[in-house]
Amino acid sequence: MPYADPLTPEEIAARLADLPGWTVSADNRTLGRTYRLPHLPAAIFALHIAGIQDELNHHSDLALGYDTLAVAITTHAAGGRLTAKDFELAARIAAVADGHGAS
Repeated sequence: MPYADPLTPEEIAARLADLPGWTVSADNRTLGRTYRLPHLPAAIFALHIAGIQDELNHHSDLALGYDTLAVAITTHAAGGRLTAKDFELAARIAAVADGHGAS
């Protein structure tokens, strides 16, 4: 399945089950999570995520707070709908979160 093909609500629910702590917006258009971690590590985590995004050529919105990092993912090329690429990015972020002390 090409990444730009939007997922069905059933596919979104199935993929979300593999991403504890992540949520999908009510309109099924955004995948997100807010991580909590100390301020400086939050910035370092954001830089790590930026590297993953560059590697995948798929970029999320990151909002860095004092002790939080909020991640919001969608596929603009699919009309702002969720695709497999969004869940791939989220899974890659989730895989490195523990190493940064993110919860």
